[in-house]
This record gives sequence, C-alpha cells and structure tokens, in this order.
Amino acid sequence: MNLKRLQRNWDELARTDPLWAVLTDPYKRGNRWDAEEFFETGAREIDALIHYIESLRVNLPRRKALDFGCGVGRLSQPLADHFEEVWGVDIAPSMIGLARKYNRYGDRCKYRVNHTDDLRVFSDDSFDLVYSLLTLQHMPPYYAKGYIKEFLRVLQPGGLLVFQMAGRPAAVLRQFLRRLLPHSLILAYHKLRYGHPIEMYGIPREKMVAFLQDNGARVLDVREDTSAGAGWTSFRYSALKPL
Repeated sequence: MNLKRLQRNWDELARTDPLWAVLTDPYKRGNRWDAEEFFETGAREIDALIHYIESLRVNLPRRKALDFGCGVGRLSQPLADHFEEVWGVDIAPSMIGLARKYNRYGDRCKYRVNHTDDLRVFSDDSFDLVYSLLTLQHMPPYYAKGYIKEFLRVLQPGGLLVFQMAGRPAAVLRQFLRRLLPHSLILAYHKLRYGHPIEMYGIPREKMVAFLQDNGARVLDVREDTSAGAGWTSFRYSALKPL
C-alpha cells in the first residue's frame, strides 16, 4: 500500500460514512451516528486521557497538542478544553473539511491535510503532547514507524507521546492466515465486508517497545486496551522525549 491509495480510501470513506469510518460501531454503520453522541465519546476519551496523564506524574505543560489521524475532530475538539492550541492532521481532505465544519474553538483548534509520510509541516520541538488513536493500525508498519519517529521529533524535550497500536491478531489461526494469504485477498475480504478496504496491521508489543527505546524515547507505560476490536491485541504506549 502507498500513501496515495491510503488517502484515496479514507477520503472516500469520509464522503460516504465519515463518523462510522472514525468509530466503527457495527450498529452505527450507514450514517447512523448522531453527531452529538459521537462527539461525546471523544469528550469521554479525552477526560480519561487527562486523568491517565496525571497518573503518570509527569510535569506536562498544556500549551500545544497534536492529534494525529484526527478524522473529523472527535478528539482534537475536547483536547482544546485542556490545551491552549491543538492541531489535528489527517491524510483525507474530506475528513479535514468536516473537522473544520465541526470546529467550535476557532483558531485554538486548527486542522491540516498531511499528504506526506512525515510531519515536515511542523518544526522540531513544537508540541507538549502528541496523541494518536485508531490510526497507526491502518497503515503498513513501515509508515507507522516513520510517523512515530516524527512524533518524537516534533515533541518538546520532556514532551509526552501517547498512542495506540494493534499488536497481533488475537487468534492463532488468524495470525497464520494473515501470513499465508496474499495481501490482495485480505483487502478483497475487507472491501466485501466494509464496502471499502479498511486495512489492519500490527506491531508486536516487544518490537514496539524496542523501537521506541532505540529512537531515544523513555517508555513510561504500556497497557493493553480493546481499541482494535476483538480480533486483535492492542496496546497504548506512553513515552517521554528526553530533556
């Protein structure tokens, strides 16, 4: 998969069923999400994130935050209740268009389409927090690792990175089939099931921790979560950029 195809897939999803594409509740498919209910899930997620960050006992300024893979702004909007400035980036222009439409915070919450496999639009040491949920798992690990390196680059020294990433398929048989079957066949199955090829990739926990450490991050916490759905293991990683 290349980034142009990834962008094309998610842009089409944003045009047809954007809220479900961001939060794939099976009962909400077909534009059944109520927008207020949808954004309330983001408010709860960010409230939980802030409590979690406080539990880490890190001295984190709340000046500037980045929401990577922001979609329509489900998480960047409530982040603006806790940070002076929030940037949301997404690969899909249609998602960014909707995020700007839903924006209630004016210039405090800004959105940008990111077409590249890096974050060159942001300078070094720009953000106190980088947060990413339900995004990196939808791109090949090569790209996911490249973006994680970029997260660390754009963080302020002492800044915090929190992100979610799928690990392995939960069932041994599923792991075997993913190794055995051609990737094109897996894509065809996803397209048949979802109407679009929503791809899933994982990086095993031990490899992700080693990758973070190899790139100079201080890993604070790794915990299992259920974000990737029942078919995958999933983990939330928290790491500091050293001073």
